[in-house]
Amino acid sequence: MQPGTVDLATAPAAPSTPVLRDPRELAAGLQVAVGGELALQLALTATGGTRGPLAWARPLLALFVLIACTVMLCWLRRCRLNAQALAPDAHRYSPGFAVAGWFIPVAMWWIPRRVVLDVRRASGLGGRTWLVEGWWWTRLAKIPVAVALGVSGTTSGYMLAPQFVPFNVVSAILLVLTVREITAAQAQRLGPGARPSRGT
Repeated sequence: MQPGTVDLATAPAAPSTPVLRDPRELAAGLQVAVGGELALQLALTATGGTRGPLAWARPLLALFVLIACTVMLCWLRRCRLNAQALAPDAHRYSPGFAVAGWFIPVAMWWIPRRVVLDVRRASGLGGRTWLVEGWWWTRLAKIPVAVALGVSGTTSGYMLAPQFVPFNVVSAILLVLTVREITAAQAQRLGPGARPSRGT
């Protein structure tokens, strides 16, 4: 090797600058999906569920649920990556847990909540966390209700049962408010240098 040259194989890599992306597009898509799911659920329940005139639309409800879950994971991953750049030391779980945490048995009952709370704090939101807590615990409350309805043999499925709908309504509203709060805080902190959120 010539004097003064640098061996690229052993040279330390230059620190990469985190790519900050505006999460507002994903947030808007998530709100539309959640709103569509909720509106269709209410319409199906009000008209008799699988025996009513809108029974043909039940597969659309499953589609809205799938879209909402997918966009939710994309939005949370994007916000978690932004939060890593904004406050690297404010997190208990790595960015991968923004998605993986939802699929780990038992741990799925607390990891996503912790990730959202850390993202919220890293985004500059302090004080009361009642939106996140309300959404999360209402979401968990739906599980025993769904199990009880399944055991009782509800013919229309638990999602269209009158006993289940109020839990889903409250959970959906609190989720949308949580998404709006975190998204607005990040958009303000990212500033004009943030890139659009297409892709994750």
